[in-house]
Amino acid sequence: MRVLMLSYEYPPEVVGGLGAAVSGLARSLTRHGDEVHVICASSGGDAASSVQDGVKVSRVARSIIQASGDPYGGGGGAFLHTVMEANFGLTSRTVSEARGCDVYDVLHAHDWLVGFAAKSLKHALHIPLVLTVHSTEYGRNRGIHSDLQKYIHEVEWMITYEAWRVICCSHYMADELRRIFSLPGDKIDVIPNGVDPEMSRPPDAEFVRQTRLRFARPEDRLVFYVGRLVYEKGVHVLLDAVPQVLAEVPNTRFVIAGDGYYASVLQEKAAKMGLGQAVTFAGRISDEERDALYAAADVAVFPSLYEPFGIVALEAMARGTAVVASDVGGLSEVIRHEETGVKVYPGSADSLAWGIRRVLCDAGFRSLLSQRGREDALSRFGWDAVAASTHSVYERVRAEAARVAW
Repeated sequence: MRVLMLSYEYPPEVVGGLGAAVSGLARSLTRHGDEVHVICASSGGDAASSVQDGVKVSRVARSIIQASGDPYGGGGGAFLHTVMEANFGLTSRTVSEARGCDVYDVLHAHDWLVGFAAKSLKHALHIPLVLTVHSTEYGRNRGIHSDLQKYIHEVEWMITYEAWRVICCSHYMADELRRIFSLPGDKIDVIPNGVDPEMSRPPDAEFVRQTRLRFARPEDRLVFYVGRLVYEKGVHVLLDAVPQVLAEVPNTRFVIAGDGYYASVLQEKAAKMGLGQAVTFAGRISDEERDALYAAADVAVFPSLYEPFGIVALEAMARGTAVVASDVGGLSEVIRHEETGVKVYPGSADSLAWGIRRVLCDAGFRSLLSQRGREDALSRFGWDAVAASTHSVYERVRAEAARVAW
């Protein structure tokens, strides 16, 4: 199976979970025997095609419009200009590289950011389109409230219409797609994101120790958040929960890693609350630092208000870190309450503080969550199983497309 995959990001240029998910799937499909060609946008300019873990990767230039690296943090007009620039580049590069070679069997696009390129290439190269929707503008903002959001929502509607089949990562997302785009249920396949088995390998113990000492004393408890600093991730709720945690476990330190348009708001909030001694904003960290902090932390917390899946929570579980997360969206399907993690009410600082204290104050319970969480993450969400399910969708689409005129 020859698969052409379009993505707005791909490692090492990763903003959120999208790039990691695309990379994990592409590499696993290659191991499955498929031939995968990823064409992605890049702030580093056009680059010759290279092979990464068996996946052919071509990078197309796009502008850099915001220092945070978060595509949703820029001004509306400049942001859309960057997206359109990337789509023109993706289309041109793909058509150019497709000349003189065998046709691809299936085109797989990820999210609306590559929607225009996906639509154009579907018709120009006559390749059936599979779309994975990782999140929606409606869900991220709990409705549509601006012209920019309306525009993105309409592009999402267009590309879900153009797709032969639509994949999403949770039943929660499938319900959302049916509701807001009026998609027929039999057009949607639910395939979860996966986790790399390598995530379960312990990092270097000395590096873990040194990394922990940057943020906490040996006697301190450590609470870790990693992810984009945007409103829907609920980090402001975590800050509201900090005083309640400190009241019962005063030697607790909180590390918040990541960046995004909401970072300055969160930092100002923490300063006004007088949390400077307890809370550290670490900014964007390397994968090695992330893994060391997972290993060093007593609990990883994910207080999302909206979460289609929650790959970072799954990664924390695979690392053996006890997890406290909002009972919302895909997180509700990933975590089994008080078996593989603790689920709390989304948007409730009281509930979040209770969950964090529940884990910090009971070492036996914390150890149980660590063990069961790791086992569950690796057994239920392996990338090989995800790739096999995705390949089955490709086979169905190729067979159906061959039987009809379109």
